[in-house]
Amino acid sequence: MQMIKDLEKLFKTAADPEIAVKQSAYMRNLFPYLGLTKPQREILEKEIFKKTEVQNLATLQKILLDLWKQEPREFQYTALCFAQKHRKMLTPEIMPTLETMIRNKSWWDTVDTIAPNFVGHLVKTHPELSRVMDQWIEDPYLWIRRAALLHQLRWKKETDEEKLFGMCQKTMHEKDFFIRKAIGWVLREYSKTNPKAVKKFIILHQIRLSNLSIREGSKYLDNF
Repeated sequence: MQMIKDLEKLFKTAADPEIAVKQSAYMRNLFPYLGLTKPQREILEKEIFKKTEVQNLATLQKILLDLWKQEPREFQYTALCFAQKHRKMLTPEIMPTLETMIRNKSWWDTVDTIAPNFVGHLVKTHPELSRVMDQWIEDPYLWIRRAALLHQLRWKKETDEEKLFGMCQKTMHEKDFFIRKAIGWVLREYSKTNPKAVKKFIILHQIRLSNLSIREGSKYLDNF
């Protein structure tokens, strides 16, 4: 794909090996980096994005998956930026592609963008997709469950409170840091909208909730 070739050429020209080592170390050496700063990468991306035509959803999906297959981590970040640029094009048909992106090269830096920005956006505009979230919260794969927990993160007053608390209950027994952190995160965000409900939930389930989830979830609660 010409887009990949053009990006690769620009990225390699601006790559900094010293920055790359630090970036990879920060991400526990799970992914190789070229060593681009975010501002650098976004400037280079814009140049290529202007030349890249996306005629339909199928084209968008192919581009996203091709970017995702590239080894340097910067290409996954580019995929997320490209998806954001074309967010108005997203329909339920792209859910399998988003799921593929969550399941592959998984870590918080990508999943935490995909879940609220794309999956959450689609579920809110297409409520029938809520059934998919019911499946995801039961999924054996950690990052799919985290995505389910985070999909309502930006919903505020439109949050489905019953579903939010239900998902927290289904995962609060887990010992994984990323699940416990996600529970605390969604509770904290929703507490900005409905502090009484969150406080009641935490008090009711404080024996089963982890200290991390309670600490994060109660951050903005008074007299807790």
